[in-house]
Amino acid sequence: NRPKFVLILIMQGKMLDLVFAVDDPVQWHTLNLRMNPAHYSGLRWLGPNPIAAIQRYPAAVYYNTLVKADSQTMMKYGVVSVEDLCDDLVNWRWLYASGRLHKPVVILEGDAVSDRDEEEDPDNHIRRIQSALTANLKSASLCSVLLLSSCDAHVFTAYELFTTVAGLSYKGDFRMLIGEDKRKVDNIVKPLLKQFEELYSAPLQSIAEKTPDGLYRKRDRVTLETCFDQLPLCVRERVTSGATLQSAISSIVMSSSIRQSLKGILTAGVKKTIVYSAEKIAKMLKSMRT
Repeated sequence: NRPKFVLILIMQGKMLDLVFAVDDPVQWHTLNLRMNPAHYSGLRWLGPNPIAAIQRYPAAVYYNTLVKADSQTMMKYGVVSVEDLCDDLVNWRWLYASGRLHKPVVILEGDAVSDRDEEEDPDNHIRRIQSALTANLKSASLCSVLLLSSCDAHVFTAYELFTTVAGLSYKGDFRMLIGEDKRKVDNIVKPLLKQFEELYSAPLQSIAEKTPDGLYRKRDRVTLETCFDQLPLCVRERVTSGATLQSAISSIVMSSSIRQSLKGILTAGVKKTIVYSAEKIAKMLKSMRT
């Protein structure tokens, strides 16, 4: 049987960045190992069941990187179960896949769980993911506006708002200290500012209003206290334990980024890890010089 999946394009540039949200990771890896064994590191010799088990380790995404899409384009692609993806999108369990999906993305291909009508099928991939994506965008809007307001910013520009949105999943990421372009968030937002505004137009309506001169301003009724129940579960748990909103987000990102990076050494293999890390560090040094 053909594995059921939804394919999401995260970013298109020098390297394609794709995510496969799959219904059955074991079945998906079984077929992919048969068709594309060279995409995997030495873990391929363990077989699909151990690979799917490693995938579940935080942040629940299995990445194959430095894969040739064609003669001129490289790509990396992650594999995540629909269940784990929706958990991260709604609850910010790891703020990893959910953080990547704070940006404008394209759903390239969907394959429903069954051929039944969508209304009769509660597990329809696209419907479940779209619902979770909507919740994720609303959470990103709320957290970003609250963070900006906590810095005494009564009004803020679209650029300030969406660099805060895009930067949520980098707060606490150890790779931002060494290995990432220091202008990464700026480089994401600047060319896509219009797309960000379109994407967040609906989620922001109840959170911030747009002034006549095009600035954003938090609605008066929006505070951490009044909107606490609307925050993602894993953020609420940390705030309840005494963390600030920013430190709650940072602690989620730090934990998942460290564990996902360690897992990446296994899933990419030593050679690809060295090449990939060298490219990242080169970008970082270049950004520091300019």
